[in-house]
Formats: sequence, C-alpha cells, structure tokens
Amino acid sequence: MKTKEIKIQAVNYFGDDDSRNFNAKVLYTKNGKTYLAHVDIDYFNKRVYIPNQPKECKVLVGFQQAMDKKQGF
Repeated sequence: MKTKEIKIQAVNYFGDDDSRNFNAKVLYTKNGKTYLAHVDIDYFNKRVYIPNQPKECKVLVGFQQAMDKKQGF
C-alpha cells in the first residue's frame, strides 16, 4: 500500500517562552488520521526543531520535510 503525503492543517505559533521547549503546535493528517505535534520554529535560522513529544503528540516519518515545505525553509 502506498502511503499518503503528510498535510499540515494548522500551525498555532505562540512565540518564545522559557517555560516550555516548544513555541508552536501543529495539527496534521496522514492516511486520513489527524495528529498533533509540538515543534520549535526558529524563523531567524529558518529551521524547525522537533523536541521530545508529550504523550498526546506524535511525529511521523516525513513530518520534518512537510513542515519545512509549509514554512518555506
């Protein structure tokens, strides 16, 4: 079976805060299922960092490339 591409549905950017290790939440879909991930978006260096995820979040293979494409990095 061919896997479908990851599609970013929404990026909720909070801004930098020292009390947490992420500054955005991302809602994305793959194969008809919806997932949530916490990421750290660095606009200055044009990079997306993926920290350790809490229990309710999941990062699938190909997520990094989808985020880079969505952010234009």
